[in-house]
Amino acid sequence: MSTLEERRMRCPNCGRTVPAMRYCIYCGVKLPQALPSVSRPQPTLPSSKQVPSPVAPPTARKVRRPFFPGAKSEIEQLMSGITVLYERKASLLDFFQSGEVSERVFLKLYKEYSGKLNDYLKARAAKLDELRSTLEEKRNVLSDIAMRLEEIEIRAKVGEIDPVTYNQRVEKLKTEERGLNETVNSLNADVRALENILGDMKPSEIHDLEMKIRRSKSALEKMGEEGKVTQETLEFVKSDIEGMLRFLDSLIKDRKEKEKKLREQLETLQTRYKLSELSIEEYERRKREIQAEIDKIWE
Repeated sequence: MSTLEERRMRCPNCGRTVPAMRYCIYCGVKLPQALPSVSRPQPTLPSSKQVPSPVAPPTARKVRRPFFPGAKSEIEQLMSGITVLYERKASLLDFFQSGEVSERVFLKLYKEYSGKLNDYLKARAAKLDELRSTLEEKRNVLSDIAMRLEEIEIRAKVGEIDPVTYNQRVEKLKTEERGLNETVNSLNADVRALENILGDMKPSEIHDLEMKIRRSKSALEKMGEEGKVTQETLEFVKSDIEGMLRFLDSLIKDRKEKEKKLREQLETLQTRYKLSELSIEEYERRKREIQAEIDKIWE
């Protein structure tokens, strides 16, 4: 009998006695390993010297590295502003359901943030249309330059123009072509940034935001059932939340489907182990591999 088979422990989640592996074979929760590291307590200043933080509150958004390589700063700011407003609305919902803000103040701020978000999204759509139109124009000019270069080459070959004139015209067109290519590359970067809503968030962060808003929706519906929120507020906010959830789901739908399939593989693996088709070593190895694939989905 192997060491892993001899060692048993109680799962902190389901309470069953299981092999001392990385994950519980029944509920899948990660099991505690060895001795947890002990964090040293931070020294506390005397009450007379306590310094309140003048910076942002705990819910302030983390500063992230922009995920819009090559895009202009104003495009980055626009797209980052959209992300901030989604997060701000989610935090406000949290405050409301926890009773930290009155319904009147909540509704005022929620409508304000929703209005700003709509303005940002409209500005994004207008800018996207403008850039795509400009991009098409520049591509047409590049196509025309390519045709003119081919034409000049043929005229030179048939002796219509001399080599000096040929070189001068080609150099002029090549210079224009290089400048246009730089412009097209810049426009492409801006378009990609505008198309990539919440592009400065990791997939895992988008997933967490979706779950946070989904929990707020459930809490809000319960508040409505208990008469803790007016029907007007409930209908307005619930409709808006459903729109946000559909949008967030569209961004990570493929990843969620991949995770679902992998979780089904984990369930099948667990069943095979319970039926003694697999050794504990084989079970643990395959489980680690599948879990690594799941973690990779949300990187």
